[in-house]
Amino acid sequence: MTFLPYPEIPYKIVHTGDIILLLTIGFLYELSMRIYQHKNERRTPQERQLGIHLATLRYEAAKKRAMGPSAFVETAKLERAVLATEKKVAKLVEGRGSRKTRVAAQIKKYNLVMNVLILLTYWGVAMVAIDGSRLYESTDGSHDEVVSDVERATSFWKGFLFPTPMGSKIAQFGIDSDVRSSCMGALTVFWAARVTCGELVDCVFEWASI
Repeated sequence: MTFLPYPEIPYKIVHTGDIILLLTIGFLYELSMRIYQHKNERRTPQERQLGIHLATLRYEAAKKRAMGPSAFVETAKLERAVLATEKKVAKLVEGRGSRKTRVAAQIKKYNLVMNVLILLTYWGVAMVAIDGSRLYESTDGSHDEVVSDVERATSFWKGFLFPTPMGSKIAQFGIDSDVRSSCMGALTVFWAARVTCGELVDCVFEWASI
């Protein structure tokens, strides 16, 4: 008995071990990429210290400026220090932007390599496939209409996964055309783990405000 009702899925092929492996790999890969990206995109300790120092200099300069001509020399020194610190901060911000762009390009390459590796490793292997012959009882159409098992399985799979992402077609490359439209490829499982992990990591980073 389950808490939420769900339709019975007439599986023909289920590679449970490979699905668990792909989910684990996808989760760990996405986690490592998110941590690597976050580490390179966040402000460095030096940038934080300079930001605090700049705020202090601006405050002191404003106080001296309010004292009028009597504090002209001190005000001028503080304003020069503010300008010098602002240049240092701007340089660090620019470096962080360049680092962010470089990391994004690296992650894009890593993603491509991982996708190709998984696609080649599981070339022609469906992780999950639907058995259309077990869907006769749930068919609402006319019995006079001839519907093949493949068409019935395809219809069920599209309805179950609606809306179907475009990437799922790429994940089915190499799989036999007879079951391609009614199955799930290895890349789809890998991507599902990545998306789930990414959403969890985003929630954790937002909650921790780091």
